[in-house]
Amino acid sequence: MTPMIPILFLLMAPDTALKDSLPVAGYWQQRAAYHITAALDEPAGVLTGHARITYVNRSPDTLHDFYVHQYLNAFRPGSRWSAADAAEGRVRFQRLRDPDYAFERITDATVMGARARPDYPYAPDSTIAHWALPQPLAPGDSGVVEIDWRARPSTLPRRQGRQGRRLDFAQWYPKVVVYDRWGWQDHPLYPAGEFYGEFATYDVLLDLPQDQVVGATGVVVEGDPGWEHAKADPRLRIDYQRGWYGPRNWGPGCGAVAAARKCVHFHAEQVHHFAFSLNPRYVYDEGRYGDVVVRVLYLPEDSATWGRGIAVRNTEAALAWLDSLYGKFAWPTLTNVHRIEGGGTEFPMMVMDGSAGLGLIVHEVGHNYTMGILANNEWREGFLDEGFTSFQTGWFFERHGGRPAYPALEADVLMLDLDRWSEPVSLPGEQFRDFITYNEMVYAKAQLFYEQLRYVVGDETMRRILRAYYARWKLKHVDEDAFREVAEQLSRQDLKWLFGQWLHGTPLIDYSLNGVQRTRQADGRWLTAVTIERLGDGFMPVEIGTQARRGAGDTIYARATGQPALERVEFTTARRPGALMLDPRVRAHDYNMLNNRERHGPLGGSGAWTLRIDDPFQEPARRDRGVRGLLPVIWSNDFGGVTVGLRERANYLGAYNRGLLLGTVATRRGASQVLGLYGRWSNPIGRLRPRTETSVSAWAVEGRAGAKIAVDHALRQRLVDAADPHVGFDAMWMATTALGYLDRRLWDDAGTVEAGPWFSTTRTRGNAVLRARVGAHGGVVYWNPGPGIVATNRYDFEAFGRVTGEASVRSRSWGARLFAGAYLGASDPVRQRRISIAGADPYETFSNPFLRSQGAWLVRPDFHYQAPGGANLRGFRPDLGGRWAVGLNLEATPWVLRRDRGILREVGLEGFADAGVVDTTAVPSSPPGQWYTTLYDIGVGVMTRHRVKELAWTMRFEVPLVVNRWDDARDFAPRDARFAFRWQVSLGPSF
Repeated sequence: MTPMIPILFLLMAPDTALKDSLPVAGYWQQRAAYHITAALDEPAGVLTGHARITYVNRSPDTLHDFYVHQYLNAFRPGSRWSAADAAEGRVRFQRLRDPDYAFERITDATVMGARARPDYPYAPDSTIAHWALPQPLAPGDSGVVEIDWRARPSTLPRRQGRQGRRLDFAQWYPKVVVYDRWGWQDHPLYPAGEFYGEFATYDVLLDLPQDQVVGATGVVVEGDPGWEHAKADPRLRIDYQRGWYGPRNWGPGCGAVAAARKCVHFHAEQVHHFAFSLNPRYVYDEGRYGDVVVRVLYLPEDSATWGRGIAVRNTEAALAWLDSLYGKFAWPTLTNVHRIEGGGTEFPMMVMDGSAGLGLIVHEVGHNYTMGILANNEWREGFLDEGFTSFQTGWFFERHGGRPAYPALEADVLMLDLDRWSEPVSLPGEQFRDFITYNEMVYAKAQLFYEQLRYVVGDETMRRILRAYYARWKLKHVDEDAFREVAEQLSRQDLKWLFGQWLHGTPLIDYSLNGVQRTRQADGRWLTAVTIERLGDGFMPVEIGTQARRGAGDTIYARATGQPALERVEFTTARRPGALMLDPRVRAHDYNMLNNRERHGPLGGSGAWTLRIDDPFQEPARRDRGVRGLLPVIWSNDFGGVTVGLRERANYLGAYNRGLLLGTVATRRGASQVLGLYGRWSNPIGRLRPRTETSVSAWAVEGRAGAKIAVDHALRQRLVDAADPHVGFDAMWMATTALGYLDRRLWDDAGTVEAGPWFSTTRTRGNAVLRARVGAHGGVVYWNPGPGIVATNRYDFEAFGRVTGEASVRSRSWGARLFAGAYLGASDPVRQRRISIAGADPYETFSNPFLRSQGAWLVRPDFHYQAPGGANLRGFRPDLGGRWAVGLNLEATPWVLRRDRGILREVGLEGFADAGVVDTTAVPSSPPGQWYTTLYDIGVGVMTRHRVKELAWTMRFEVPLVVNRWDDARDFAPRDARFAFRWQVSLGPSF
């Protein structure tokens, strides 16, 4: 016979789940009570339990079904979670074997007095168990479900886990599925999206080894949790709070247990989950914030970071901040344990953290408010807890002297928006494109949404919104509508547009300041009219003001609604306003701020660009304007002598309106073409092409003239994809104009007009990076063979094609690369378009002034420099090339030094071998008569990696000890043979 005491208690007791919150018309939620007894078989990591679940139907609907979650079954092969991991290339639970995977197995069940086995509607996933009720459960009726089950966490931790005697139990019991106004929320557990629980009363009796120390949801009403012998301070008088819930008839309590065992009885009310953590090595610390007892459990080796009150103080600080933001904490205690896994996971009255860092604790304790007390459906509307607590964490540090979170957050989200990676924040978790996008949206972009709401309503109104939201909805299930209605009532604004754009769409926002008129009034004041054009498909209120310099505060004169396509705003000031701009505080998420400023001066400049001395080690970027950097440059070559110049480098947002302009003067007397000019411009912000790089280049420098157009489009469909494929097209004209600059071993007096597509991909697998690229060009080559019969100079033309491809794999300590290339044409290729044997071809090195011309610093006869590329047979002369080549490069690099700071980051020893087959126009065959020539080199070297700010580079000093055609070696001396000492250097990795 089913005991009636729990049912009578639920029916007759006041509604504890709602007693402390304000009434909401039409709102209801189900009522449940758990009485759980569970015994741990510690060596096996298995918990055997029995649960009596008393359930009252307070909905207006008659129920015919009953569901429970078995969340632990997500962390095993065959689950929806494992399938999602596999689809995105993550390997976690799908390959675990017994006894490493988790499970939760129902061994017996009685539903409303009838014994029944569950079915699994999402099989093979078993995170949802279902029973058809033996009789309907009408509104106001109640029923009892009794379940026996066995549960085991996985050895690979994820929101739960086990590691020897250390066990984190979360979502470990048959947990009632929420029935709300949308029906049963029977939803399998995926990596993207978390939990949703029914508020309930929990009585949990745990049968554990005697020496275990346990932290859990709720208060200890019976038994020894182990805190007394684990406390860090022997003088501490532990406040167990056994009487917090008053004198109660708890029903069956702890009975007799076996030797070396103990029973610990926890009780919790108004919570929607019960979690606990065990470790016999835990150290116990305690603090208090108001009526809330703070309990901390950590490992002895963590005393420097968790002990000495550090974790306690950080948890108390979090509670103080959150109480000031929302209201009084709804529960009597909060336990913070050092879990197995890094990061953190939140549960009612409990957080499991991977560290005691203040930011992590503020974030996870924040979840006890947004998720725990304001109980949203985490898989359906994750932004209501993850974005919310990220927002309050950023605000916490801002209020406590840290940098505001907004600037970096807004800039990061903007780049996701511009590349069209963003998706509507309101999507259910598993419907996001991939797990990375889910995290970026429900954490970062959702946090930005709350920041934008704060901007729209103001700080004080935002605080009133949060407190009213908490007062009305604490200990209830919440959703977007609940929060929006409170926000609208407190702000007295219609905010549907804001919620719609930021949560349900992905619009881009852009405004242009089209005109400013200033008129002096009769009273001496100034009337200013500003005309604003909305260019984007989204809108935000836009401030009008002046931007301060050197840390002074910005001046805001007015705020436009931002909604009309063309809006005129007037304001009056005592003094004539200075140069105006839109959105000086960068709060409107306007992606193009280059058109936000008033034009002034004789040239109509807008001040949208800032000019500075360029930093060669990093490229500064700004959100509110473009950056132009000037840097003097110097190099030399034989024909032009010392060459001096000025380089201007420009960008907006680090990715758009990129420009490189270089003007130079050759100082050698008698040199022709002493003036040089090179320019490249790419990615105009006014012509957005998501995930596409476009550029135009032109030059007339050191005896060469030309132009190039290039397009690079990323094909990757998901941020989580290991492969990053790109497709592109480029068209180029290159001509020789002054022969004195040319290294005639590498250049003929000729030009080419060519174009063609290419494809490349990069893929990461573990610590290995795989790369592949193939490209084809077709065009016309023309050359000047000398005086003609009719003209002083004649040019011969010929069509040609050029195809190259390469594939490589590189790990931390070894690498391999395969290259093949061919030139297709009736005549032999001009020197600059041969397939290069020993490194990069002249077109590839053209943009480097230290390699470009005869006698440049890195290509002098007495200096042996290897520019990687082509077949990359690095021991051979750089001028070798022909119609075709196939090369294989092998490299092993055991690293002997690694460090995270300083200029020198890594030092490694290098061993390499290169081999290739080339055509006989590059190197004559030996013996003569063959249609190919075999080449190889073997050597050793030292490789170093360096970093200064953003600039990172690799240096190689190599000794090609063996070169089979030694007379064609890069560093050749008359007495050399196959084996000889030779040397060369490089400022780049070999591949």
